[in-house]
Amino acid sequence: MALKFYIDDKGRARPKISCDVCGGVIEDYSGGIAICDSQSAKAGAVLEPSFQCKHCKEKAGAAPRNSMPIDNFFLYLLNNIQLTPNLLEQAERRLKQTMAL
Repeated sequence: MALKFYIDDKGRARPKISCDVCGGVIEDYSGGIAICDSQSAKAGAVLEPSFQCKHCKEKAGAAPRNSMPIDNFFLYLLNNIQLTPNLLEQAERRLKQTMAL
């Protein structure tokens, strides 16, 4: 998975996703895809998603059947780790407190 943390100009680590094809940072998720090949996987297998930016996806042609838009992928991920709206609100408050320091 191409999730990386980049340090901004204030010294804070910011999560970013990089394209697994070109290696560039995906700043705009529209048009980008997440691919997770689970078609031939057996129960208990560990899969690693890959990401493609819009440019690399268009260059490759039709998106694979087992792909989804990056924003949908993260919503699916949040849903599957059962982050309820209440937990997300608590996390947001903690994050704002941390950022204020």
